[in-house]
Amino acid sequence: MKCMVIDGNSIINRAYYGIRPLTNREGLYTHAVFGFLTTLLRLKEEEQPDALCVTFDRKAPTFRHQMFDGYKAQRKGMPQELVQQLPLIKEVLTDLGYPILTKEGYEADDILGTLSAMCEQEGHQCYIATGDRDSLQLIGKNTTVLLASSRAGKSETVVCDEAYFREKYGTEPQGLVDIKALMGDSSDNIPGVPGIGEKTALKLIGQYGTLDAVYENIDTLPVTKSVKAKLEAGKDSDYMSRTLAKIDRAVPLDVTLEDCKPKPRDEAALFALLSKLEM
Repeated sequence: MKCMVIDGNSIINRAYYGIRPLTNREGLYTHAVFGFLTTLLRLKEEEQPDALCVTFDRKAPTFRHQMFDGYKAQRKGMPQELVQQLPLIKEVLTDLGYPILTKEGYEADDILGTLSAMCEQEGHQCYIATGDRDSLQLIGKNTTVLLASSRAGKSETVVCDEAYFREKYGTEPQGLVDIKALMGDSSDNIPGVPGIGEKTALKLIGQYGTLDAVYENIDTLPVTKSVKAKLEAGKDSDYMSRTLAKIDRAVPLDVTLEDCKPKPRDEAALFALLSKLEM
């Protein structure tokens, strides 16, 4: 079986900011809906998955927020023009017959990770469609990330497999968690080790493989005394950051991969909704 899992929040955000504002005659904003559907239908056509579902974040705090008050604290709220389009997107998905998965206390990323783990355990292929590079840590023998990105002002999908990751980062996909733990991530407000940047993080994880190995060899690391001192002083922050950055692949979802197969479309409801949205 080929299963496609779409990171709803990520793709919707790219659609909202990547397309000029569109409205229907009633003044209802529709460009995020249009862009999301365009992406979904293109991916479905290209990959021909047997199962397809869409994951979303919930408003409730996750276990990461409970662990670290500053997690994503700097992020601005969702624009109202986008907020009003979320229910429409979910309504369209329901009419199309595609399952929507959320879980209180977890992020959409964790659901992506859990479904990909289920695919790997059962010998199925998983394709994750997202614009978030955090999901690259999920790449494996049976898991490929379809990364939405832009080049020269044009949207494109980068197919990210194990070979792609090794060439770009010089380590295994799981190493991305430890790289991020060292260098931090300003977009998620993950602190990392103060003073340690991407170059040093890539070098250390590329050479030693894991955060544990870096600290086990702290006395012989090929770094300056200053960098060594920063690593020692920031060890607690480092390991907390690793927990924040690591996608949970064991979310209690109470669904099977069979549940992710599309249901029959509600043609009448779909026609009525798309007509209202003037699509």
